[in-house]
Amino acid sequence: MSKYFKCETDKNPLSYKCGEKIIFKITAMDNIINIPCPYIKWQIAGDDGQISTGLGSCTNVEPLILETTLKSPGFIRLTATAYNGDKSLISDFDVLEAGAGADVEKIPYCDTLPDDFDAYWDEIEKQVADFPIQVLEKRELENAQEGYKAYDVKIAVPNGKNASGIVTIPDKEGNFPISVSFRGYGVSPATAMYKKDTIKAEFNAHGINNDKSGMEIEFDNKDLLNYGFSDSENADKYKTYWRNMMIRNLIAVKYLKTLKSWDKTNLTVMGGSQGALQATTVAAHDKDVTFLDIAIPWFCNLKSIKHGFMRGWRPNCAEGLRYFDTVAQATKVKCPVKIIAGLGDYVCPPSTVMALYNSFKGIKSIDFIQAKTHPYNPPEKDVFTLNFDPENPKGEIKKGIYRHFKGNEYHVIDFGFHSETVEEYVIYKALYGDGDIWLRPKYMFNEYVVIDGKPVKRFQFIKE
Repeated sequence: MSKYFKCETDKNPLSYKCGEKIIFKITAMDNIINIPCPYIKWQIAGDDGQISTGLGSCTNVEPLILETTLKSPGFIRLTATAYNGDKSLISDFDVLEAGAGADVEKIPYCDTLPDDFDAYWDEIEKQVADFPIQVLEKRELENAQEGYKAYDVKIAVPNGKNASGIVTIPDKEGNFPISVSFRGYGVSPATAMYKKDTIKAEFNAHGINNDKSGMEIEFDNKDLLNYGFSDSENADKYKTYWRNMMIRNLIAVKYLKTLKSWDKTNLTVMGGSQGALQATTVAAHDKDVTFLDIAIPWFCNLKSIKHGFMRGWRPNCAEGLRYFDTVAQATKVKCPVKIIAGLGDYVCPPSTVMALYNSFKGIKSIDFIQAKTHPYNPPEKDVFTLNFDPENPKGEIKKGIYRHFKGNEYHVIDFGFHSETVEEYVIYKALYGDGDIWLRPKYMFNEYVVIDGKPVKRFQFIKE
């Protein structure tokens, strides 16, 4: 394991207000043991336009303390790099990319839906609904996991390359939920994925063959180099590459719903990065989707850079892309959603992901992981969560009897605050065994967990 920095804030990094002091504590670590770092080169950049840099240090006892504020709703990006006493780079020390936000639930969608947004997508939905399912190829794979059958399938689409994916089905009698995965940016085939008692599918983004190696795929699909980034294509909502990709996805899910072993009830769509864009778009335009499960979502709030927010990596703003912005799609999603994001991810900046979260109107939850970037997961995982339930928009918890999703009952007897972070906690007593007293952060008490593809309340109120 490389050496790394652990970043902590003086309170929940999602709970600051504009103008409030944000304090970062940076500690050097080696396999969870505190170590000294002679020089730390750091930079703080904010969505309010600020940039500051400096050089500091930490011992194995005293951390490096940095302070800043945000003038407007948004996030701070903190980076830190380790250097030796002679100021040479420490090569086996992970660079820290971390952050915190202020008034994050006020971060806006920096655009409006085009006037013909609904008409545009109604036309696509009708095209998908009217197009008959045609299975062009269904080849059973020989190396399927025991207890499953796996198929490489190609499905006809109205225009462009056909939908292409791999579907795995439990090899037994019964009806099962469907879980569909979509991949991040790149040109790669679908792979066989398995989930217990579930029809699991992955469709590649481009309708390419799934039985070729990476080198062969790159050679056969040179036209896909930098796909989706053409300014001229993206200026036209009918010519942008993203249109046919989304139609392929909708056709693919339509095909899965024809499988006789589907339970006709549970349909989850999921994906990370570009896969989150695809999954959100499917959830927005297929009424049968029951749960949206996405991570490090890409293509969000494309116009935010024009409002001063840090950019990230994505195509330039263009008129045709306004119809595909993940935030625009979120406004049409009705099913529950779960999001995982990184406070250090500046491929998909936290401000853009928070604008996405703010645009979902139903049951929703987001986990921000401190020091997580787009590809990097920190050795120590500090997770900060926001939840929203339209039936309880203020997240109120009252004293009384609750049932945990695993079946045990508890009595909420009081509330309290963490002495250092002022985070609110629920105090509750087990109504079984020795009647143990438990503490849990309020956001966790209120959150939903996913059981068999369905979001369920962690604690369900029963009576006072």
